[in-house]
Amino acid sequence: MRLSPYTSVLGAIQQEKRMEVIANNLANGATPGYRRVGTKFTNFMELETYMHTTQGPVRRTGNPLDVAINGQGYFRIQTDRGERYTRAGNFTIDAQGRLVTPEGWPVLGQGGIIQLESSNVRIDSSGQVFDGDNAVDTLDVVDFGANVRLVHDERNLLMPSDPNAFPMPAQNYTLEQGALEGANFSAVQEMTSMIETLRIFEACQKVMKISHDQDQQLINQLAKS
Repeated sequence: MRLSPYTSVLGAIQQEKRMEVIANNLANGATPGYRRVGTKFTNFMELETYMHTTQGPVRRTGNPLDVAINGQGYFRIQTDRGERYTRAGNFTIDAQGRLVTPEGWPVLGQGGIIQLESSNVRIDSSGQVFDGDNAVDTLDVVDFGANVRLVHDERNLLMPSDPNAFPMPAQNYTLEQGALEGANFSAVQEMTSMIETLRIFEACQKVMKISHDQDQQLINQLAKS
């Protein structure tokens, strides 16, 4: 039995999956704190995704509710699906006076949901939040062990792939108010990966066509004999 038709089909399927991952990365190129997703083969048959945890570039915005993490760690976010984690510090204040994400999920401090009475917010490098002159809470920046794999949940939120994994207080970080971290990849590199993936996909298609033509010729020869 010839293996070329099967290996080329499998290769095309895996490259299509890789293309979807790259396209999603590119779509999030302007998303604050986005973590690039990469792909690798665990064996010949399976393509696995993983998340790059390197820091993205930090840019100044001047918005006092924007906060960037320099170093390790993630903000804790309360959602209706449980706690989630993010590097995106583009926060706002909702109608109830809570510090929230753009989607309306409360940002958690060490004392729980952070409640504010004004927009005169100051956040120092350790994460302590001041409402005017009053210290309100401290942003709870957490991290995970090296063996814990984080995966993307919806809307730029992260979660551990192991539901039994729990965060610990982050150690090596400072916070920068009025700044945001960008996505941690280069659009040029992703476009290069996309072109490479497309070429491999096309090569797999050519092998499939050659195999199909050879089979058709064999069938025609057998039909004539």
